[in-house]
Amino acid sequence: MEAAKKKRLTLDLDPPFQRRLKAVAALKGVSMRQYCEVAIGRELMKDEESGVSGGGFDRQAFERVVAKRRQLFGGRRLPGNSADLIREAREIRDAETEHWA
Repeated sequence: MEAAKKKRLTLDLDPPFQRRLKAVAALKGVSMRQYCEVAIGRELMKDEESGVSGGGFDRQAFERVVAKRRQLFGGRRLPGNSADLIREAREIRDAETEHWA
């Protein structure tokens, strides 16, 4: 049986945070990737044990999103198109990333 293909996750970290991560990983003798995988795995396990499931987006998850939207925005609709807002946020992120590169 063929192993599942890995998926890539990109994180934009503040330089001081990245330096801390790099130093601690080096002191432990692991790569930053390995350190992050272990840390994320530990947090996932704690969340799953406390009842937070990553098993998919079911009806309950949808209802939680709707309730949160009501809590945050009431009956108001945000102006503009959400796809445009996401595109704009990505452009800002990319410009900031280029600045730090």
